[in-house]
Amino acid sequence: MHKDISIYINSFFNEKPKVCLILGSGLDEIINNFESQTIIPYTDIPNFYNTGVKGHKGEFIYGYINNTPILCARGRFHYYEGFNFDEIGSIIEIFNYFKPKLSIITNSSGCLNLDWEIGNFMIVNKFLDFSFIDSANFKLYPVRNNQENIKALNIAKNNNIKLYEGIYTFTTGPSYETKAEIKEIISIGGNAVGMSTFPEFLKTEKLEMNTIFISCLTNYGAGLIKEKITHEDVLKNAKKSKIKFCKLIIKIIESS
Repeated sequence: MHKDISIYINSFFNEKPKVCLILGSGLDEIINNFESQTIIPYTDIPNFYNTGVKGHKGEFIYGYINNTPILCARGRFHYYEGFNFDEIGSIIEIFNYFKPKLSIITNSSGCLNLDWEIGNFMIVNKFLDFSFIDSANFKLYPVRNNQENIKALNIAKNNNIKLYEGIYTFTTGPSYETKAEIKEIISIGGNAVGMSTFPEFLKTEKLEMNTIFISCLTNYGAGLIKEKITHEDVLKNAKKSKIKFCKLIIKIIESS
């Protein structure tokens, strides 16, 4: 099925994308930098899924950034919406059809380090599966693609953008973590926490795709500060980071 969808999407453009991109909640400002845009709503694609989460519009956007063809997914699928891991990874399979030089998977996530400033970013070097879907224990997965991470960290440093490096923790959602859960995640090494990206990571590993994973740190985890976490605040804080986020992603694309 995913191959048929890829063929359908391919009919909308002549040049295969060199970079593929998934945008996390509130991180769609970069679309304004695309030249010669083609928009393909998920609802127009035969036999495809649609996302129902605020901040995830549900469309593919094809365009160019500095003459580099990009295919962008504006909206992803989540386990808490009722999708299984294979369905969540369908966007990755579609990307893989085009054999891009690089895929960039982004998300908005909770920050678990009070020394890190909200509104900055973290590149993922390991994933912590804290979902307990398949096991009664948590499990740690290293990100295979270390060279791309190093390159991105250097790009951020050279452009005065704070890009931390650490472990992204996957939880199923849709509710935010409790104070006790956050305390446990921190105790086993988690630096950021969110409800996406891990299923996509598993798919990129299976397909051996050249991929980096970047989290926008939009809030502190439950119990770390007094303020209550809301999805509206996550979207608002992601929007505040838009200039830095666009600059970082564009510079990474230029170097790919």
